[in-house]
Amino acid sequence: MAAFEAVSRITLPTLNEDEVIDVRHATLPPERALLNDYNPADHRNPRNPIKLWMAHFNLLRTFFGAGILGLPLAVSQAGIILGPIMTMSLGLLIMHMHATLLWCLNDICRQLKIPNISYRYGFRIALLHGPSFCRKIGQYGPTIIAIFMLLSQLGICTVFVIFTTDSLRDIMDWPTSRPAMAVLFLPYLFLEYFMKTLKVISYISMMGTLFNFVGLIFVVYHIFLAPHGVLIYAAKNYLNFFFVIGTCLFNLSAVGVVLSLDKALKDPTVLTKPFGVIRFEMVIITIILTIFGALGYWAFGTMEENVLRSLPFDDDTAMVAIGIYLVSIAFAYPIQCYPAIQIVIEIIKNRDVPDPPSNTTLKKIEYIARPIFVLATFIVCYFIPIQGAFVAFVGNLCTTLIALVFPALMEACILYPNHFGKYKIYLIKDIIIITFGLTAWLLGVALCGDLIYIRILTMNAINNYMEY
Repeated sequence: MAAFEAVSRITLPTLNEDEVIDVRHATLPPERALLNDYNPADHRNPRNPIKLWMAHFNLLRTFFGAGILGLPLAVSQAGIILGPIMTMSLGLLIMHMHATLLWCLNDICRQLKIPNISYRYGFRIALLHGPSFCRKIGQYGPTIIAIFMLLSQLGICTVFVIFTTDSLRDIMDWPTSRPAMAVLFLPYLFLEYFMKTLKVISYISMMGTLFNFVGLIFVVYHIFLAPHGVLIYAAKNYLNFFFVIGTCLFNLSAVGVVLSLDKALKDPTVLTKPFGVIRFEMVIITIILTIFGALGYWAFGTMEENVLRSLPFDDDTAMVAIGIYLVSIAFAYPIQCYPAIQIVIEIIKNRDVPDPPSNTTLKKIEYIARPIFVLATFIVCYFIPIQGAFVAFVGNLCTTLIALVFPALMEACILYPNHFGKYKIYLIKDIIIITFGLTAWLLGVALCGDLIYIRILTMNAINNYMEY
């Protein structure tokens, strides 16, 4: 789910090591070089290279956190037949777009003869090569990508807060989540403030991953214990589809992880081979998550939140599962906050100004940004304590653009004007994906925003009634 990629270097050596390119100002050659002898993978030297099995494991574990618990909700909104079809289709689409994004970044590196480039500056360079209206967008490319990455991380961290406050409320049998927010605020602040290095955060995250698998076992146990779901075959309200799209995109996208693996592998081509890491793992993951979503709906029927809220609260194993996920998601919170803070630091650090900020200034900004970000997630949670609709809202608002629209737009601009293939097949494909993504972005955000508004009005009405 995380949407982050560190920009390690702004100036990069070209094939001629006496020359450097500043990616903030670079542009592609007017005529696209179809073939040359430069392979970016041959010139990369990862600081901490990882092995192939690590790439498989890191991509696999990304999808078995809290996100998997939202798939039964997505299926329940579309129906037992249409839901799995949509989940599978969206999973395969995301798989293709992850590979497309890596191809775009690699082709930019090949043409500029540099070893690597970040998503933010690659987006800028690609759009500056396209038609005039794309060039206008490309001038602000790094800022656009950074804004939606930051919003994505804020949304993910807020979902974690909503998830854990709901879980604590269910365990303690509190009438609302507000006492749980008060209890969890200081622990979250402590975790974010003291877990400053990625190494420490990674160890804590691995512990959280182990807890996730244990909790998942308990959930699967309850799925087969006493299934009682009342099923529909296919939703009749087409607006439900945008809810499903947002939820699936939120849970199935892994842009940040894929970009990190691309930089950490000595031979990044293993990611995009026909049976490479992305295609192999994404197919396996999509199948597993689709089956889990269908089984969860079959067992519990239509639901408003994640599958944990459908477990029998009078069962000890259900309470254990909720408690395990509460701890695991709390441990995963710092690694989701880390990218957001780094995005803020890198925006300030990489500004094209004569007098860049010193490391001391950046450290001070980081110390201030950490508690502010934690506070922001709790404030959003306080006003929008609605997990299901908020997940779909974030998926439609951010993931549709980061994972679908922007990579398709990059590919179209890189191939512009005369390299779209026979019958302009690549242009047609990219236009279809861009249209689909923008439609989900506009209608999905509007629908989910309306659902959130209605749910908040309903909650307030219930609370007012109870007070009287």
